[in-house]
Amino acid sequence: MNIPSSVLFIGRFQPFHKGHEKIISYLLRRYSKITIAIGSAKEKRTKDNPFSAAERKEMIRTVLRTHAGWKKRVSFAFLADYASNATWVRAVCSRFPSSRFAVASANPLVRRLLHGADYSLDPSPLFRRAEWEGKQIRKRIRGEKFISFFEKDIPPSLRKWMRSKGRKIVFSSTSQS
Repeated sequence: MNIPSSVLFIGRFQPFHKGHEKIISYLLRRYSKITIAIGSAKEKRTKDNPFSAAERKEMIRTVLRTHAGWKKRVSFAFLADYASNATWVRAVCSRFPSSRFAVASANPLVRRLLHGADYSLDPSPLFRRAEWEGKQIRKRIRGEKFISFFEKDIPPSLRKWMRSKGRKIVFSSTSQS
């Protein structure tokens, strides 16, 4: 199987963090085009999904501004959740054919489902997974010391955005489940 020149980087990015930035840097070295597919696009203001899809896109764009030439090589897509895995796979396959896209995702279920749909899976390395894992970061940012704990996990270019907007979003979402 030929490796396509484009890659679909699938994630929830709740929130976008340094590990995601490192994977994008890695993907920019390997592929001519990256489509960042923001999953659970209709979810927001919950404990596990504090940020809307538009806010997550804004976070990612804020960080990408520090990478030369990204605008010509990176595009965005939003992926909704579906009641069944088969429906989700059909939706992904119809928008992003396996003949044109490799897939990068750390999610084992996404990798299994899309490998079964004949996608080439990028062996993207995980960077400091124990520290930079979304669930752990969300847990830390809901704590009292929001800025001091969270700032080490996010790219420096995203800190100003997070200070102004993120704190309000995260703390307003903690009461919902």
